[in-house]
Amino acid sequence: MSLSTVLPSYGVKNGTLSIILTLVTLVVACIVLGYSVDVIKGGTEGEKTLPDFDYVKNFVIGIKAFILDLIYFIIPLIIVIVVASASGLFKSLTKIVYASSDAIANGANNLTMIMAKVPNSAVATFSNALTITLIVGIILFIIFSLMSFTAMVRFAKSGSGIEGLRFKEILKDMLKIGIIKIIVTLIVIYIIAFAMFLVIGLIGLIPYIGVFIGIFVGVPFIILYVYRAIGLLYADAE
Repeated sequence: MSLSTVLPSYGVKNGTLSIILTLVTLVVACIVLGYSVDVIKGGTEGEKTLPDFDYVKNFVIGIKAFILDLIYFIIPLIIVIVVASASGLFKSLTKIVYASSDAIANGANNLTMIMAKVPNSAVATFSNALTITLIVGIILFIIFSLMSFTAMVRFAKSGSGIEGLRFKEILKDMLKIGIIKIIVTLIVIYIIAFAMFLVIGLIGLIPYIGVFIGIFVGVPFIILYVYRAIGLLYADAE
């Protein structure tokens, strides 16, 4: 699914081919995500071998997993938008934009002159609202990211998307494992994965074949590592 971005760097530029590769990328991405869910399930059950590929099944599971992830992204996004609106972020930003546009229309040609025409109250409101929104957004991102991981594990173990939306059971699983343990383990997992990506980046510098070694060997290994590690982390959550 990386070919749509890799081939152009080799001089392969064709509009029709790009569209086809983009569609193939989406399909393969769903299959990979569905297979990753099976890898999580294998990790929770202590399996020592990789799950078999079933492309149709993996594709369907991948679609469900994507929708589940989307839900856990939309909920905090809606809350952040509400907070931003209630705190006056959008209204103050609109005032700043209008005042800046008027200043430029009247001959202001540098930032100092433009900001001199912007009401101080609008700048103060925007600054305070942005701070509040960012704090709320970061907190919600952390909370819902942890819940999303747990939801994906429940989905992997049960095969039911509804299980991934049982917030009360998800919180029980998280508390049983330990919030701190989950956070620390995920940080370690992603630090190791990041180190692997750096190695793949170095391998990619090998002329012609390096990028393909990374695509067909490095990236799949990292995907398997990350999702199996997540499965093992949640193995004790029953």
